[in-house]
Amino acid sequence: MPLPYTEQAHRPPPGFHIRDAELADVGSITNIWYASFNPTHAFFGYATPDDPATRKWFDDLWTMGIEAGPSVVRTFVVEDSSQGNKVVALSRWHVPQADGNQDIPMPPVPAHWDPDITESLWGGMAKSRARIMGHKPHWMAEFIAIDQAYQSRGLALALADWGFRQAVATGLEIYGDASMKGLPIWKHYGCEERGTIHIPGRPGCFETYSVVAIVWSPDKKTNRDAANL
Repeated sequence: MPLPYTEQAHRPPPGFHIRDAELADVGSITNIWYASFNPTHAFFGYATPDDPATRKWFDDLWTMGIEAGPSVVRTFVVEDSSQGNKVVALSRWHVPQADGNQDIPMPPVPAHWDPDITESLWGGMAKSRARIMGHKPHWMAEFIAIDQAYQSRGLALALADWGFRQAVATGLEIYGDASMKGLPIWKHYGCEERGTIHIPGRPGCFETYSVVAIVWSPDKKTNRDAANL
């Protein structure tokens, strides 16, 4: 059962609009995943290749989250008002559950994915969250993704800011799994490293990769100051 919370308004930079994602946005959200993560490291091209089966998996993932409703998952998209409301970024949050339930609806993974890499990444993140957060209710910053062409324009902060203010309003921590590129941004706002998920490399494809578990506490004034709250 979800904990009740008062919705905090997003504060996007000028020229952008943030709203709840709709089923019609699913294809655009998948495009954002590829435009955000895959250019940053060869690992993503291996773990989530840009092929029809993987695109369908992502489409199903976003669909399941939207259909689960705001008591389970919140999915937001950022629109560029100057480009016909083009979707250029996304965030997805797991809403705190009173019993600490961490189940997030996910479709079966494509058969051609490398099973060891899949377990290291998706299974590793789930195990890390369970180990660190236990049964404590908390917010989870599952994904924040920005089209490469729109990075360094304040969109990541605008999406994270919503979560920071929800955390302060509810007095609950935020858990997240940071990519190597995203980690410095999260740490800038006071997130603490709580563990590392090590993913083995594949010769000729990519070197080893790491995802870092982070936690943001609303109780620390330094964190609130860093996030301008």
